[in-house]
Amino acid sequence: MYSIGDLAKLSNSTVRTLRYYDEIGLLTLSHLSDGGHRYYSEQEVIKLQYIKVLKEMGFNLLVIQQMLEHQHLSHKEALTMQLRVLELEKKRLEERTRSIRYLLQVSELEELANWKDVFDHIPMNSTPTPINVYEEIWNKHFSKDEVQYLKQLPKVGDDMEVIQSFTTLINDIRKNIEIDNTSPAAQKLAQRWLALSEIIFNGNNALAHKAWNIQKETKGEIGMYQFDPAVVDFIEKAITYYFKMKGQGD
Repeated sequence: MYSIGDLAKLSNSTVRTLRYYDEIGLLTLSHLSDGGHRYYSEQEVIKLQYIKVLKEMGFNLLVIQQMLEHQHLSHKEALTMQLRVLELEKKRLEERTRSIRYLLQVSELEELANWKDVFDHIPMNSTPTPINVYEEIWNKHFSKDEVQYLKQLPKVGDDMEVIQSFTTLINDIRKNIEIDNTSPAAQKLAQRWLALSEIIFNGNNALAHKAWNIQKETKGEIGMYQFDPAVVDFIEKAITYYFKMKGQGD
């Protein structure tokens, strides 16, 4: 027989936890001495180990109690059920993670300085819009192959280095928005833009150009990030000058 203190030490639990298990009928004591001391048999020690293992797997105490008392589920059924619960939880966590990453990236792109800016610019339930929402719109402007290509593009909210690089580039453009677009600094920004566009569109420059123009014409309807007019004007003039100089050099 084990005292409640001994069992707590043996199982790396606490006396408080064991008392609670007793209160809810999950792990009842085997003997109560005249002095009010609680004792547990070897059977309860084994049962406690089952409880700890099942808790580690993610089962809640109510389910564990039902499993131990009624054994209405086989071990395979119980494990399959818990695996499904964990998969759903994993999906929810991934969605929350992407939503937070999306808000952080938009905050950087929009230079939002505080919560008020966030609330003013982004709805509280704001999350990355699912791709299928845009497919019907894309079908009006792009071929079937182009739509499939667009579905694979990196997006704001993705945990990708290219998205962070693009965010940094936009902020650098904003910092230099007043400089001459023919200056060396502006031309470096133009080259960075073209290099990132090459990566994002995987070398499909024709689609990149088409998507850029349609995004402007539809004022963001196709779901790509909508840059403020000053950034658009700056980068278009800088790139135009870049290709003009490149053409003269060739």
